[in-house]
Amino acid sequence: MSLSKQLFILIALMFLGIFSVNYVSSVNNIRSYLQDEAEVHAQDTATSLGLSLSPYISDKSDTILETMINAIFDRGYYGEIVLEDSEGSVLVRKANPETFHVVPGWFVKLLPMTVGSAESEISSGWSIGGVVRVSVHPGIGYLKLWNQAMDALLYSVLAFALSIVALGVVIRFLLRPLGRINRLALDIARGTFGTISPLPWTTEIRNVAGSMNLMSGKIEGMISNLNKKLESASKKLGVDELTGLEKRSFFETELKTMFSSSKHGYIFLIRIHDLGAYANERDSAAVDEFIKSFVQLIQDVAGNVKKSDIKLYRFFGAEFAAVAHNMGRAEAEQLCKGLVDGFHVLGERLGKQNIAHIGGIAFDPLGSAPSIISAAAEAYEKAKLIGENSFALSQDSSNARSRDEWRELVQQVVSRESFEISLIEQAHALTGDSAGSLVLEEAVSRVFDDEGEALPIGTFVSVAEDGGNITQFDMKVLRRVIAYIEDKGVSHSIAVNLSFSSMSDTAFRSELYQLLTENSEATARLVFSVTAYSAARDFEIFKSFINLAHRCGAKVIMKRFETRFINLNELKGIKLDYIRLARSLTEDIAGDEEKRNLVEAMRELGDLIDVRIIAESVIEDADFSALQEIGLFAASR
Repeated sequence: MSLSKQLFILIALMFLGIFSVNYVSSVNNIRSYLQDEAEVHAQDTATSLGLSLSPYISDKSDTILETMINAIFDRGYYGEIVLEDSEGSVLVRKANPETFHVVPGWFVKLLPMTVGSAESEISSGWSIGGVVRVSVHPGIGYLKLWNQAMDALLYSVLAFALSIVALGVVIRFLLRPLGRINRLALDIARGTFGTISPLPWTTEIRNVAGSMNLMSGKIEGMISNLNKKLESASKKLGVDELTGLEKRSFFETELKTMFSSSKHGYIFLIRIHDLGAYANERDSAAVDEFIKSFVQLIQDVAGNVKKSDIKLYRFFGAEFAAVAHNMGRAEAEQLCKGLVDGFHVLGERLGKQNIAHIGGIAFDPLGSAPSIISAAAEAYEKAKLIGENSFALSQDSSNARSRDEWRELVQQVVSRESFEISLIEQAHALTGDSAGSLVLEEAVSRVFDDEGEALPIGTFVSVAEDGGNITQFDMKVLRRVIAYIEDKGVSHSIAVNLSFSSMSDTAFRSELYQLLTENSEATARLVFSVTAYSAARDFEIFKSFINLAHRCGAKVIMKRFETRFINLNELKGIKLDYIRLARSLTEDIAGDEEKRNLVEAMRELGDLIDVRIIAESVIEDADFSALQEIGLFAASR
C-alpha cells in the first residue's frame, strides 16, 4: 500500500473518531438540555397553575378548576396534569397519550429521557387546599432531540466529507515530491542522472531530494571517470604508442564492418625491408625516428589521393596495413606510385636504399577476411620479386563464385532452409551462488550449398542483406531457435545474431512481436545479439529495438564492443542487458595490467548501469582466474 493511502486512511480514521466523539457528545448535551428544560417548564407550569387555582380550591365542585386546567393543558405539550384536594382525592386529571411516530423506536431505546415533572401546593386561606402535579409529554423532547440529532449528523457528515477531500488534496500536494524522487531513482537505475529542481519545501522531503541529487551527481561523476579510464585503457591497448596508429585488432574489426556494409576499396600490406638490420646499426632513437618518418610519409601521400578514405594500421615492428575505402584501381596505383617515390627520397636521406614493399588487393565483399589478407600477402611477395621499393596489386581474392551466383545460392538456402543451428560460446557464471552454471550460449547458423559444402557465413549474410533476403533468413533462424528452446526445455539464455537490416525493418518487427508474444516462455530465454558496429549505424533504431525486445520479455547483448563505435555515455539510457568482450581484450589478461584495468573499468561501469559483462573464448587458466578475481558475470572457454 502506498504511503499516500496509508496517511489518508490513518488521518481519515482520526477525523472519523473526532467527528464521532463530537457528535455523540453533542447529542448527549442536547438531551441533557431538553431534560432540564422540561423540568423547568413543568415546575413553572405547576407554580403558575397553583397560584391561579388558589382562589377557587375551596369549592371542589367549582367548574372553573377544570376550565383553567383545560386551558393550560391545551396550550402545551403535557403528558399529564392532576389536581388533588388536601385529602389526596383527584379532582381533575388530564392526560395526553399521543405518540410521535416520526421518532424511531430504536432511537428512543438508545437515548432514554427522564420525564420532566413537578408539583405545586395550592393554598386555601391559611391551609393547604390541594396539590397540582404537572408532567411534560416525553414525545416533544424526543422529537426535538431527533431533529437536532439529524441536523447534527448532516452537518457532521458534510464537514467530514469536506475534510476528507481537503485531506486528499493536501496529502497529494505534500507527497508529490516523493513521486519526483521515485522517478529520479528509476532514472538513476536506468543510467540517466538528472536532478530534482526546485527542491520541495517540506524539510524532511527536501533533505531526501537533496541527498538524491547529490547521489545522482556522484554516480554520474563515477561513470564519467570510468568512461575516461576506459577510453584511456582502450587507446593504450589498441593504439601503437610510437606512431599513434591503431593495431591489428582494429584492422580486423574494420574488415568485418566492410563485409557487413558491402563497401568497396583496397587493402594494402606494407612492410619495412630488413628493419632488424637497420636497428642493429643504429640506436633506438634513430630507429624510432625512421619509423615515424615512414608513417608520416604514407599519411602525406595518402592525403593527396582524392575521394578516398585511407586508414593506416601497425601490426607489429616493420609490418603495416592500410584500408582504403572508395578506391578504384587507378587511385590504388596512384597511391602506390606516390609511396614508392617517397621511399626513394626517404632512403637517400637515411642511407637505406631499400625501404619497403607494398602488396594490395581489391576488397571482395564475397570473399572472406583470411582470403583477402592472404591475397594481399601474395601481392606483397610479388612486389619483393619485382625489386627494391616496389608494389604489386591483385584484382581479387580468387573467389570462386560471382555475385549473381551468390544471390541465387542465397535465395535457395533461404527458401529451402538449408542451414543448421549450432550452439557455441557456452558462458558459465564466474561469481555468486550460480558460479559454474551455464548462463548463456550463442546459436550460430551454418549454411550449405547444393553439394552440402559449408558456405562462409559472413559472405552469405552480406549477399543476403544486399539482395533483401536477410529478414526472411533471420526470422527462420529465430523460429528454429525458439522451437529448440521449447522442445529441450532450456533453462539458460540463448543468444541469436540479428542483422541491422532485420532490426530496422518494420514488417520484420511486426512479425517478431507476434512470434515472441505467442511464445512467451521461450522468449524469456532469448537474447538478441547485435554487434557494436551494427548498433552504431543508427543508435535510435537500436534503442527502439531494445524497447521492443524488453516489452516481449527478451534480452539484448552487444558483442565486439569498442569505444570507437559507441560512446560509453550512450549506454547509460538504453537498458542493455549484456556486453560481450572480444577475445583480444581478455587474452593474456593475467599478465597485462592495461587489459586488467580496462576490464575492471568495464565491470564497474556494468554494475552502475546494470549491464552484465561476459568474456568470450578464454583459453588460459590464469586468464580465467583473473576474470574471476575481477568479478565478471560470466565467461566462455
